[in-house]
Amino acid sequence: MDKNLKHHIARLRHQMRETQEELAQDWDALQNRTRQRFQQLLDRFDFEELETMIDQFRAEQAQKEPLPTDAIIRELPIRHRLEISLDEALMNRKTTRDFSGETIPETDLATILWACNGLNRKDMKRTTPSALNWQDVSVYVVQANGIWKYLPKRHALLFITGKDQRQHFGEIKTLSRLAGAHLVFVSDARKMKTMTTQLVNKAFDVDMMQGEWAERARSLNTGVKLQAAALATAGLGLAGVTRLLVNDEVARDLLDLNTEEKIMAIYSVGFPSQSLFDHVF
Repeated sequence: MDKNLKHHIARLRHQMRETQEELAQDWDALQNRTRQRFQQLLDRFDFEELETMIDQFRAEQAQKEPLPTDAIIRELPIRHRLEISLDEALMNRKTTRDFSGETIPETDLATILWACNGLNRKDMKRTTPSALNWQDVSVYVVQANGIWKYLPKRHALLFITGKDQRQHFGEIKTLSRLAGAHLVFVSDARKMKTMTTQLVNKAFDVDMMQGEWAERARSLNTGVKLQAAALATAGLGLAGVTRLLVNDEVARDLLDLNTEEKIMAIYSVGFPSQSLFDHVF
């Protein structure tokens, strides 16, 4: 090999080693600054705040949702695989307010619930995104056989109350109350009080859990789930409509919500009526 070429290669190797050492030093310095900054933020918390957030984190990482001692659970079947393309689902999506009143198949319900709030990875990650990973939105199912809460980690429904309560989740148009199921999207402000949220608040001197930022995030988290439900509905050939509930006092009582929980929207789904005589009352 030519001596000049050998010298050139040796010089390049030397320069690469120097660059690697500089990068390693810079990376170590960055890590040290990050650790120091993180410790400074942690110092702003009191012990009870940290203890509460750690307990909440442990609950979120649990393999299954905790259940009350007298819980009644309804296991859901394995969902349908949606073979329809995204383009077809978007083309088929539309708002339908007239329903036949027929009960939708349990497998269809399981598919829609999984699409909007289910788990799609082994590390408990959801099918839909959530601002600051709050996962504040839960989905309740209002059917002829009562009100149930969807438990994503169990892919099951938790019984809330009995009887057909759909009329309390309808709107002015009578036939909308005949949807096979009303999916009620409820945001729980308590789930916004995470370690990440507290760090953001203290780092930027804001309050992400109050005011406009909180409402934007809660609306965003609900909106992505509504869109997923609508696309799954279209993929199954069912009908659906997204609604707000103007007077929700009775609905809140039936769902047994506390002051931190808020009904964000309702998605009604079912079979479309084919004529004025095609209704099951």
